[in-house]
Amino acid sequence: MGLPKGFAFPLDGRVVLVTGGASGIGRATVLMALAGGAKVAAVDINQDALASLRREAGVAGDRFVTDIMDVTNRVHVEKSMSTIKEALGTIDGLVCSAGTSIEVPLLAVTPEIWNRVVDLNLDGTFYVAQAMARDLIASGKPGSIVTIASAQAFRGRQNSVAYVASKAGVFGLTKALALDLAPNGIRVNCVAPGAVETPLMRSILEKAPGGMEQSLSRIPMGRFGQPEDLAASVCFLLSDAAAWTTGQTLHVNGGSLVV
Repeated sequence: MGLPKGFAFPLDGRVVLVTGGASGIGRATVLMALAGGAKVAAVDINQDALASLRREAGVAGDRFVTDIMDVTNRVHVEKSMSTIKEALGTIDGLVCSAGTSIEVPLLAVTPEIWNRVVDLNLDGTFYVAQAMARDLIASGKPGSIVTIASAQAFRGRQNSVAYVASKAGVFGLTKALALDLAPNGIRVNCVAPGAVETPLMRSILEKAPGGMEQSLSRIPMGRFGQPEDLAASVCFLLSDAAAWTTGQTLHVNGGSLVV
């Protein structure tokens, strides 16, 4: 189940960068933004998945490019964004979808595990958002940044202390960025997904006996989210339909935070 193919908010004239764009929510957002008329750059560390995405998108290079980007490396971020700007123009829409989770009991969390999750989910979001904001402010253009948090940032999750902390940080970062960038016409909003059927979610839930069934039982709408459900919310926040919306978190979870 998902939104009709090609459904999108109008994004004509936008140049949108999607981190973590080769899979899950990022991949669905790339395809939906293209359907909405945007020029899109998808970046990821998975070269094979990016190649698969290029084949699926079937869009000419003047509207769609891919690049390898490690969002935890500031120098690499800036170099990749410069390449994208040369190909498509100034980036005025950003979706920070790159992320990870490492599920281990609290007392087994090592500094390496903590740093890996926080570096990718929180630091990486900041590095890319800061680089885009610097470029937009220099150009005098408005823009829109969409971060990706998680429902778990608001209710917690066992064996996921680094993930929950990093995603709660994304929620706070979104508000701070929104206040700092509002005078420049740059909007910053957050989408907080519930249980969405992505490879990452399945790999986590299938490790626990009955994990999929238990997770589904907590969703009043009776189904897991699809990446397209989240992509539609992201594209709304990128579009002019959200022109007076900033500093907000849009919860997309089938009602799971209601109960």
